[in-house]
Amino acid sequence: MLWENLREEEFLPMLERTNRVCAMAVGCLEKHGQHLPLGTDTLKGGKILELAAEREEVCVFPRMYFGDLLGEQANPAGNGNHYGYVALSSELLLAMMREICDEIGRNGFKKILLFSSHGGNDAFLRNFVRAVKQQNKSYEVFMFYNKLIGPKDILAVIEERGRDYFPALTDEDIKTMEDFVAAGKPNAHAGFSESAMIMGTYPELVRLDRCEAESGQSTHISDPLAELGIIWGRSWHVNYPNSYNGSAPIGLTQAIADAAVEISVERTAKVLKLLKDDSIMNPILRAQYRGNT
Repeated sequence: MLWENLREEEFLPMLERTNRVCAMAVGCLEKHGQHLPLGTDTLKGGKILELAAEREEVCVFPRMYFGDLLGEQANPAGNGNHYGYVALSSELLLAMMREICDEIGRNGFKKILLFSSHGGNDAFLRNFVRAVKQQNKSYEVFMFYNKLIGPKDILAVIEERGRDYFPALTDEDIKTMEDFVAAGKPNAHAGFSESAMIMGTYPELVRLDRCEAESGQSTHISDPLAELGIIWGRSWHVNYPNSYNGSAPIGLTQAIADAAVEISVERTAKVLKLLKDDSIMNPILRAQYRGNT
């Protein structure tokens, strides 16, 4: 159930049906190679959350397109690598998240899930979840990272449940995925898995003919820092100046993409079901509150 589609008189019945659970997709606006849209993280996360909420009903809050981006991404456009980014300050992001969650709570929700599909949001959202815990709000906040689903994950499901679980996959699709896994190809930002997940949610926005327009391979320039455990805010972009981290999604088909999305939606529905289950969540929260007294 989408928050923005509700009429006011539908709100209270919806609170009861959803056991007062609200979820919001949190992504960002940033480059994903030349073959995927700037809104990839928010788009794929938002659609997967909406599909999961059709299976396990919760209220879905409007998508959050602004996430935590490295400062380098917000440099003035000019060399082709920085057009389209929207990078807000950490202070503003935290303030926005506080006020949004307060408003969700004021409307009667007791559990709020921040459904993140942008890896760069991890530290920002973890910090926010911890801060809420210290503020004795009328609601609880949870974070879940919508990790990428790729060839290895799809093949594992086929091994467990049988080939018929994804009847649209062809022998060529299976071979493509097996070869990808066997080769140990890099597969992260805008790579095979992320391309599959956006192709499975918004296929009209994918340009596979542009997937080799730029390299997704690492320069390895900042590797010596990582090897010593040194954290540097620019490390990722030094290694991946094209904002593309992975092998080109050669051989990706709609059937593979749909399988990846199905696995993600199924997993997300399980998350929503667990949050709605008071027999599990209430004892956890009561124990937490006892620990704070």
